[in-house]
Amino acid sequence: MVVFLAHSCPHCNAEIPVLIDWMASGGLPEGLQIMGVPTAVSRNAVNYPPDEWLAGRGWPWPVLVDESSGDGGAGTAAEAFGATAWPYLVIIGADGLVKVRATGEQTIDELTQLVSAALGT
Repeated sequence: MVVFLAHSCPHCNAEIPVLIDWMASGGLPEGLQIMGVPTAVSRNAVNYPPDEWLAGRGWPWPVLVDESSGDGGAGTAAEAFGATAWPYLVIIGADGLVKVRATGEQTIDELTQLVSAALGT
């Protein structure tokens, strides 16, 4: 699951602890890997730089850097995945195909349902 997050987005700030709680509860399906991608980077917005923001929020998963102009616009990877809002989740199957895309805050139950539907678990 690829999670696109914007450091200035209040919904992203709210979603991070939900994802961490989902992991802590043992609710992550076996084999599900999560990758964070900070995007829509703005040098003048709160929580800049995004790598420090994620570390400070306790983000436990790998992070990929999304090439961005620094003006708050979506980065190259976010655009390639069709991101329209933040947070933006993309679930990719073992076959490498995109199974589900979702935007906005998700509860643990909603995350579990999205992953189950996407991966047939």
